[in-house]
Amino acid sequence: MSLSAEQITIAITVYSRRQYIRQAIASALDQTVPVRVMVVEDCGPDPTLEGFVKAEFGSRIEYVRNPKRRGIFGNWNACLELCRTEWISILHDDDFLAPVFVEAMIDLEKEAPGRELYFGRTVLVDERGTVVAEQDLRPLEGRWMERDLRDILFSTFSFAGKLFRVSSAKLLSGFRVNSFNSADWEMWANLMAKGGAVQSSQTVAFDRNHSGWDRGTRQVERSGRNLPTYYVQHKRVLAKLPPASGMKFDRAELLKRSPMSVIFLLRFGDTLSPRVLRYHVGLLLLSPTPHWRYAIFQQLARVGGPRFVKLISRVWNQCVGHSQNPKCGQAGPTRQMPRPAEDRSSQ
Repeated sequence: MSLSAEQITIAITVYSRRQYIRQAIASALDQTVPVRVMVVEDCGPDPTLEGFVKAEFGSRIEYVRNPKRRGIFGNWNACLELCRTEWISILHDDDFLAPVFVEAMIDLEKEAPGRELYFGRTVLVDERGTVVAEQDLRPLEGRWMERDLRDILFSTFSFAGKLFRVSSAKLLSGFRVNSFNSADWEMWANLMAKGGAVQSSQTVAFDRNHSGWDRGTRQVERSGRNLPTYYVQHKRVLAKLPPASGMKFDRAELLKRSPMSVIFLLRFGDTLSPRVLRYHVGLLLLSPTPHWRYAIFQQLARVGGPRFVKLISRVWNQCVGHSQNPKCGQAGPTRQMPRPAEDRSSQ
């Protein structure tokens, strides 16, 4: 049976970002092939948000508010639980879809039936919605292309503009809620391993890149969990490849692709736990040196160890800081930022 509009739901996850939500919902409603649209609020702090959305879109959408906060991946799972169709696309409230998203996915399924995951090109936009760059630079030949685990071995595809089978996601136990920031990467890998994936050459979604320090991915970054989580998920994808592939975990290759960031250590070294700081300094010492300034910092860290990195990070944040805190003497945001209320990639 071919995919039809009646089998598709677009679920928009929200928490509190009014400045973007109107565009996200409108993009789901204004498809060339209309489908069911629901908004799932993760028990946000704004009691007027539901009224704001309903006043804008009325009965065109179904609005559900979680009775208690479930977090980014728990809210994705809430979308799966609430979905009454076989296929779903989950859209964050700060991203938006191209009008042809649904139409492109239906056409794609006709040409390549029986897969578990369908998607297209995603474009990166800034806070104002202006196109910055194409999100995915992996080669794509022809109108569409099969995608497999090797395509996501080193990085995942953007979250926006994915259409996947609800029953399969549920059989895989949904999104893993304790995965920090790799639940989507893990889900796409599991779906690919289960039944394959296809990507269209059409642009179907827009991923908004904004720099708010209340984003949950910033919390993961500040805590130092980003790289360890990345390595763990990379190993999980490797484990799904057939033994004949001969591919094994190679930390040196990963560091060659992306050396340990000195900027990260300057920004967050002062606030990392001793264990996490040692881990990242260890990666710094194992990294190839891309330029002479990196080599100097690397050698100083080799001699001074984590204590040096912690000290230089403290000085850097006090006298340089982030672009949001440029004045000398101000405490850097790594020390002053409040606990984030939401995760950037979910809500």
